[in-house]
Amino acid sequence: MREVCQLYKLGIIRFGEFTLSSGKRSTFYINLRELPSYPELFRYIMKKLLDKVDVEPYDAICGIAVGGIPFAAYIAFKYGKPLVYVRKKRKEYGAGDLIVGNVSGKNILLIDDVATTGGSLIYATNVLRKNGAIVNRVALIVLRNKKVIDVLREHGVVLQYLYYAGDIIEVLYREGLIDRKNYERALEELK
Repeated sequence: MREVCQLYKLGIIRFGEFTLSSGKRSTFYINLRELPSYPELFRYIMKKLLDKVDVEPYDAICGIAVGGIPFAAYIAFKYGKPLVYVRKKRKEYGAGDLIVGNVSGKNILLIDDVATTGGSLIYATNVLRKNGAIVNRVALIVLRNKKVIDVLREHGVVLQYLYYAGDIIEVLYREGLIDRKNYERALEELK
């Protein structure tokens, strides 16, 4: 997983004190929104994800704003599928839609960058289903907590992910990029 070391060296994976979008405090942060700024690494990671996910059965690819949109766009354009996305909240102007794109009656592959609790994945799934979409699979770049697998399963959704945060932490420690203190704190947080 040499690409994990690259993510760390580029500052996409950082250690310190952070508040995640879920509201949880964390000793490490994975900011994959920066990944498209590094096209070669972005393509490499997307190839790895697409080696695990069968895109063909889906009518459209949906990203969750903002982090999931670049990944969903890459997949949609590569496979010639419609791109749609779900906003986290209704806009105060324009049409005020939560979904951009037509999802009614379509089998949707939902894409996001990082999941900690699964809250935004469940939210997006519910919004899509209320608008007539079929959602039964999520593809994710990084899974921070394996409990998300069960949370999604309870909602009839299968999760496929490329990297588990615990494995990322192990690689960074083994390669000497983080010290024992950061390693232990991060692994404790993932329990």
